[in-house]
Amino acid sequence: MSAIRPDLPSIPLTPSPARASRSDFFKAALDAVQSAPAEPSLRAAAPRPTPATFEDRPTRPGALLDIRV
Repeated sequence: MSAIRPDLPSIPLTPSPARASRSDFFKAALDAVQSAPAEPSLRAAAPRPTPATFEDRPTRPGALLDIRV
């Protein structure tokens, strides 16, 4: 077992300015998310494609290949 070395200098635990600015950024982002309305907004769904649109569309190259691994 190693000996405890009391002669090592202590490192102050104050945050650096860069770390503090990142912390402020994430706190602001978290506050913005928490203050957002809880209800999800409703939006119109995209219309479903009809079978006619599938027939008009050209097939992709290789679409009929059967690849097994």
